Amino acid sequence: MGTALFVLGHWRSWVGSISSKLWGLFLVVLAVPAACAATQPCPWLNAATAAGVLEGPVTVSVTYFDQEGTDAACEFTAKGNHAVRTLQIKVETMNDPAHDFPRYLAKCGKDAKFLKAIGNEAVACPVPRNNKQVAEQIVSRVRDRAFVVDVLSSDSAAERDAIRDKVRKIAEQVAGFLF
Repeated sequence: MGTALFVLGHWRSWVGSISSKLWGLFLVVLAVPAACAATQPCPWLNAATAAGVLEGPVTVSVTYFDQEGTDAACEFTAKGNHAVRTLQIKVETMNDPAHDFPRYLAKCGKDAKFLKAIGNEAVACPVPRNNKQVAEQIVSRVRDRAFVVDVLSSDSAAERDAIRDKVRKIAEQVAGFLF
C-alpha cells in the first residue's frame, strides 16, 4: 500500500508538471499569431533579404491600398551608427496600363534610362541629389501592375554604383514575383 501511495504521489507531481508545461505552451501558441499579426509581411520581399541589402537589421512598415492586399507599399529601414538606409517598394494595379503607366514614367523626367529584363518598360530614374543622401529608383510594370523601387542612404559617402546595383536586384526580384 505504501508503494502504491508513493507511485501515486509521484504520478500526480509528474502529471502536474506536464499540465503546467502544456498550459504554458498553450499560452505561447495563443501569443504567436498576435505577435505575427503586429507586423504584416511585405508581399514581395522578406525582412531578411532587405536586411542583407541594407546591411543591418530592419524595421518593416507595410501599407495596403486595397482590400485584397495586392496593392501595397513596403518600407524597410536599417539604422546604423553613421547612416540610415531605406528600401521602399510600391506596387499598384492599373485599370488601363497604356493610359496609366505613362504617369509613372513621367515622374522620372527626361533623363530616365531604359533597362532590360526588369518587367516591361523599366526605367532607372534620376533622383534629386543632396549632399546628405544617395538615392536610386526604378519604375517598371508587369502586365497591369506598376511598381517603384527606391533605395536611399543618408551616408553621402555611399557608393552610388553599389546603391544602383541594389535597387536593380530588388526590382528584378519584385518583377519576378509579379510575373
